[in-house]
Order: sequence, then C-alpha cells, then structure tokens
Amino acid sequence: MASLFKSLSDDMEKIVQVVEEGAKIIMGTSEQVGDSSTGQTNDADVYGEDGFLEDDEEMDSPLMGMADSVLSDIMTNQNIGPQTTMENIQAFSAAITWDEPFIKCLLAFHVLVILTTYATIKRGDMYVQLGLMVFLGVIVRFAEKMNQIGNSRWRDFATQNYFDKNGIFMGIMICAPLLMVCFVMLVSLIREAKSLLVDLSKMKKLAKENAKKKKSEKQKKMD
Repeated sequence: MASLFKSLSDDMEKIVQVVEEGAKIIMGTSEQVGDSSTGQTNDADVYGEDGFLEDDEEMDSPLMGMADSVLSDIMTNQNIGPQTTMENIQAFSAAITWDEPFIKCLLAFHVLVILTTYATIKRGDMYVQLGLMVFLGVIVRFAEKMNQIGNSRWRDFATQNYFDKNGIFMGIMICAPLLMVCFVMLVSLIREAKSLLVDLSKMKKLAKENAKKKKSEKQKKMD
C-alpha cells in the first residue's frame, strides 16, 4: 500500500508540473517551471542521468496518460496568432513602420507609377504603355533577386528587415501593386486593339463603298 500511495503521489506531482507548463505556454510567459514548494520533485528525481525515466512503470502510468491528453487538448484548442483575413491584414500593417523613409519612398514610387499609367491610358499611347509594362515586368521578374539583396543590405535603408526568405513583403508591397497596374494596362491595350479593329473594318467598308461609287460613275460616263 505504501508503495502504491508513493507512486500515486509522484504521478500527481508530475501532473501538476505538466499543467503548470501548459498554463505558462497559454499565458505566453517564458519562465521555467521551478520548485515552488517542498512537496514538488526535481527533474533529477524523475529523470535519470541519461534524460530518461528511471522507472518503466511510471511511464505506463494511466495518470501520466491523462496529463498528456489534457495538455494536448489545451494546445489543440488554443488559438495562437491571427485567425481571420482581417486579423492577418491588421497584423501585417502593424508590423510595418509606415513613417520611415524607405516605406515613404516605396509608396511614392507606386503613386508615380499609377499616375504615369493613368496619363498614358488617357493619351492612348500604346507604345508608351507597352514600354511601361515591360519595365514593370522586369521589376517583378527580378523581385526574388532584389529580395535577397534587401535581406543582406536592409540596414542601409530601413529600420527593420522586411525581406524574409518567403518574400511576403516583396510580394505584397511591391509585386502585387505592379501586377495590378500591368493588368489595368493590359485591359486598356485590349480595348484599344478592339477599337482599332473596329475602325479598320469601318475603313475597309468605306473603301469598298467608294470603289463601288467610282466604278458606277465610270460606267455612267461610258454609257
């Protein structure tokens, strides 16, 4: 009986340690679970010198299985980080220092590109639009290389490293706006091409009508 009570006592102390560790993980603290009372056992008492449990019967204890199950449920049901799309957007926005010169220059570049695109579409200059699309396409094409350069030289122009290995900042803040501008220009070019085809068909139809009129006039003169 004494050995049974001792085994139960040891298992309960282990459960308390596991629950405390789970609580600290949930609360986001970084403190290690310590010996706060004389009734708790040290890791050296539970584990041997090689880091494994000394008693195989303790590993198979049903109480330890219950403790592991409770901790697993806690970690499964715990919501860590942003969950919705809006929360992800807010988290991304909060991670950027919007008033630093690098971000301001980047936003100014996008504004300049948008204004230039609007002006070229308004003028209907297809060659300028094509040249601008090629320029923006080159930037997007070499975005990965620029991300690598930015990752190694970010201290020269920014207050923090925005250039992670996955290229999230580069994709959202640089490539996505430029691709949207290219898409708008592509739609504009398609509309202009359609308009040119309509004008060309009208010109052909008008040329045929003029040819018929001239032919009929010649026949009348001959008669």
